[in-house]
Amino acid sequence: MPLPAAPPDTAGVSPQNLLAAVSIIEEFGDFGLIWLDRELVVTKIYGRAAAFVALGRPLTDSVLAVYGLESEISGLENRSLPRLDLPAVATAALDGDASKRNFSFFWNSQTSAPMAFVYQTDAQSAMELELSKQIRARLMAEAETAARARDLARANSDLESFAAIVSHDLKAPLRHMRFTAETAMQNLEGDSASRVLDALTTIAAEARQMSRMLTDLFDYSSLGRKYEALEGVDTAKMIDALTQPWRDLGHTVEISGLWPTLTTLKAPLDLVLRNLLANAIQHNDRAMTRLKIDCREAGSQVKITIQDDGPGIDARHHETIFLPFRSLTAVVDGTSTGIGLAMVQKAVQAVGGSVSVSSDPAHGRGTCFTVIWPITMDSY
Repeated sequence: MPLPAAPPDTAGVSPQNLLAAVSIIEEFGDFGLIWLDRELVVTKIYGRAAAFVALGRPLTDSVLAVYGLESEISGLENRSLPRLDLPAVATAALDGDASKRNFSFFWNSQTSAPMAFVYQTDAQSAMELELSKQIRARLMAEAETAARARDLARANSDLESFAAIVSHDLKAPLRHMRFTAETAMQNLEGDSASRVLDALTTIAAEARQMSRMLTDLFDYSSLGRKYEALEGVDTAKMIDALTQPWRDLGHTVEISGLWPTLTTLKAPLDLVLRNLLANAIQHNDRAMTRLKIDCREAGSQVKITIQDDGPGIDARHHETIFLPFRSLTAVVDGTSTGIGLAMVQKAVQAVGGSVSVSSDPAHGRGTCFTVIWPITMDSY
């Protein structure tokens, strides 16, 4: 490698004197040189500080920090960087020594390959502090990557669930429509106009139901991907507004507890409470429902309970009611698709909360849903 131009005060120093000085300094074992090929395999070393590497082996065997930096080191050939510094890097020596060394990589134009200048470090320096910052930044990036991986795993799980739904639940209205259409065709041959009209009415109702199912499925799949701004939500005002329409219809609503202002996403919380209220009233076997709604703070979260006086839910159905398109009772007007509780569970889990149900119809009427929701959300 050509020697750099010497400053004026050392211009008269011969190469032999420089080599002699380097040899004297090398005796202290404070520095070394490592020659590499383009694949970062060690081809030659000089100095005791470089004796930890093995000839003919990749540098990464002894310096794990080099992993992932191959392109940066190769870029030294094009002078994209004057050099690449790695301060206070732990090394794995052949004799078991695991001391730290500083590295400066540069390009050797004579060998058309990179070289590394190695020197010892015994105490934490400014370079080590900078390395610590870099490590923290990398750990933060890895944590973000892990979070994205969890989101991807959840999305894949949703896709598998959707595949099962499309292959089974959404086919039910289609099967019914096909059977009804075939019946109508047979009635046409017998010139039974009233039966044909009934069949066509059924087909239209099934088509509307399937349209609602597809719309609800889209809404369900969108939960967790709608990013909104966090805001202060007065839960007392929210629950009062949500229950007022039911009170106007004659249902009894008792609200108790302390309803704080949450720093949260308003739309998902509204969705959860609205669906639980509607579920309690729509599935009651009595004309008028009595609801008891309570809110209590529990550490960094709030515990909201919604209890009705309906027929109750058998324990064997406590998990399945949260699956999409699962309804334990048939709704006469066909407005329900059985996805409301699935949306509730997904919305609650997306903010780091939970929802559970307790009911024992064998010993008494009523069902109680419990929602755990964070008081303050940092992000979504």
